[in-house]
Amino acid sequence: MSKYAEIKKIYARALDPIHIGAGGYRLGRVDNTIVRDPATDMPKIPGTSIAGVIREFYTIYLMESDDKCKSKNDDKEKRECAEEEVEKIFGSKPESQQTKKGTLRFYDGQIIFFPVSSVQGTVWITTKELLEYWFEKVKDKNGENLKIPEKIKDKAYTVKGEINISKPLNLGWLLLEIENISNGKDIVLPEKIEDWVSRIVAVSDKLFSHIINDNLEVRTSVRINPETGTAEEGALFTYEAIPRGTILGFEVGIDKCKNNKIEVRRIIDAVMPYFKLLGIGGMGTKGFGRLELKIENSNDEKQTSEGGN
Repeated sequence: MSKYAEIKKIYARALDPIHIGAGGYRLGRVDNTIVRDPATDMPKIPGTSIAGVIREFYTIYLMESDDKCKSKNDDKEKRECAEEEVEKIFGSKPESQQTKKGTLRFYDGQIIFFPVSSVQGTVWITTKELLEYWFEKVKDKNGENLKIPEKIKDKAYTVKGEINISKPLNLGWLLLEIENISNGKDIVLPEKIEDWVSRIVAVSDKLFSHIINDNLEVRTSVRINPETGTAEEGALFTYEAIPRGTILGFEVGIDKCKNNKIEVRRIIDAVMPYFKLLGIGGMGTKGFGRLELKIENSNDEKQTSEGGN
């Protein structure tokens, strides 16, 4: 851990499909695409989107819960009070003439486990690099390290759950040979994530990107004319989303050079209920966007699962 910054890992489960639009239209299979990492072509949730939503949800939380802000006369004064407190943590708003720097740094959300339908039920795919980055040493319940081969071939490597290795595993259009590396022993994942995923296999980075992009949720909609209440002619469009059940991770950095002592856990616990109710990204009125959050090393099951409610 750096003496200048402290990093906290936050895990999230998609309760609904997640659509963070790339903006505009594209020629191809989907009209409205989602944001991707330009280097890996992997879908992601930008850190700016995460920061903006957490900032707004925490502002609402302070308006409703902070004694100082609750005592104000109306909603406008309550918001001004809450925004004053929030600015100390998140910095000045982009439209503000001030340039106050925030204490927290939000990094892009990354897919850790991606659900894919198979003949054996839903299987969550991941990679060796993701397991080692997000969970460091991957161990079973006996404390033994899971030995993932140094060179990952075009196979599916068992990591967690009951998976029949006698037949190839279908992941979308791919049919992969299965290599048993777990020997029937489930790896130990952080609290709550254990309940989020039942079967896990590791694949190569090359296959990981292809499998995800070929199994994103794609929906078709049509614009409705507000005057007639009927579909507009030629207004059919498609859009894609990260599917329900995907497990993501994002990191929050705390600037230690600042004098403010920020409790990231307190902020995340405060905004959890809003993520489960209101969500993140676009298409919220179409049933998109809700997330369930968990911050690493939490010992309070009630807070992490229900957001303190």
